[in-house]
Amino acid sequence: MRSRWLRVNGYQLHWLEAGRGPAVLLLHGFAGSSDDWAPTVEWLAQNGYRALAVDALGFGRSEKPVNAPYGLELQSDLYAALLAALNIDRATFVAHSMGGKYALATAIRHPLRVARLVLIATDGFVEPSPLTIIGGWPFIGEVILWLSAHPAVVRAFLSAAFHNPAPYVTAELIERGQAAISGAANRRALTSLSRRYAATDLGLTGLRSRLSTVRAPTLLVWGAQDRVFPLRYAETARREIPGAQLVVIQHCGHFPHIEAARPFLGLLSGFLAPLCRE
Repeated sequence: MRSRWLRVNGYQLHWLEAGRGPAVLLLHGFAGSSDDWAPTVEWLAQNGYRALAVDALGFGRSEKPVNAPYGLELQSDLYAALLAALNIDRATFVAHSMGGKYALATAIRHPLRVARLVLIATDGFVEPSPLTIIGGWPFIGEVILWLSAHPAVVRAFLSAAFHNPAPYVTAELIERGQAAISGAANRRALTSLSRRYAATDLGLTGLRSRLSTVRAPTLLVWGAQDRVFPLRYAETARREIPGAQLVVIQHCGHFPHIEAARPFLGLLSGFLAPLCRE
């Protein structure tokens, strides 16, 4: 597994890559990074796939421009352009939480680039909270991020996101969570992203009304005990995405790919298998 960087549409993107075979693009959630996918990247590489875990613009080791027009249009264009630059005709998108709405936007706006969709506790079907909107206000947004970066707050947020947090909310995970929202560059980028919430919302951009055009086979994976995006949102996603299959994992919260790694990889293996026959 190695780190790679490339300037795409004027922005520097970073991703982790390993393996050869059908391409699988992995997208992280809010306050996450490509590192969240490292074990999955290794597993995919060992099982005959080319795995690329991308840091979204404004996150991880990708560029964090303050004045970028953050939104579903920009992010989906970046993923499509990255695949084109790497001579990858199309890829399966495996996306968690925030990354899910970026994957859906790509499937709608660049359908020929998306072979399949695996959406894990995906964003895109939840009404914006007042805190999300306030987070885009100048100064106030940065104060909220500064307070949120305290280790105790990060631990509390992460613990609430897991059904059984003890084995998973480690010092390393807390440190990664802190790093994602610490430092001036991160805070400015995240505040800019929050300020453009309307451009990052499936409904407000009009993309949600175009979900009926999605033709990529879609697997929805949800934790039964997800308290971030409760199970009712999974049912909404299943109804609105044509032909979507929903699998609910019991005794699992918002991170099925971490908290239920073995059953998740089993699902992923079966869903990706047709790619090896193409």
